Amino acid sequence: MNINATFFAELLAFCIFVFITYRYIWPSMENLLEDRRKEISDGLEAASQSQRKLEEANKESATILDGAKSEASSLINQANSRADQIVDEAKEQAVEEAKKIKLSAEADIEQSANKAKDGLRDEVAALVIAGAQKILDKEINAKANKDIIDSLIKKI
Repeated sequence: MNINATFFAELLAFCIFVFITYRYIWPSMENLLEDRRKEISDGLEAASQSQRKLEEANKESATILDGAKSEASSLINQANSRADQIVDEAKEQAVEEAKKIKLSAEADIEQSANKAKDGLRDEVAALVIAGAQKILDKEINAKANKDIIDSLIKKI
């Protein structure tokens, strides 16, 4: 083994590290551990108290439940009748809403069909004008001949 100045420097650094750890870090770690031990013991004590209270509450609830069963059955019957009533009302509302939606959809369809017819009329009018221009090989004044075009559209 070769002992030189590096070994002594490392030994000194290690001793300083141990001293600083023991002096400054160890007490705070010890306090943290002690606080944690205290929290755990308090938690265990609270858990045992809660267990006792739970047992007492279970006994008390058993006596209360016996008295409440008859009351609960009458409430259940009332709730069932109210639930049936609500379901019937909801069905009626759903039927009414379905009728409204159907009427609205029919109106929308009719409106769309009318728009499509108007669009087709306009396209037919443009095609009639274009065909007439080609046949006559001259320009037709659309405003002046609008009555003629409208009558042709109505026939189509």
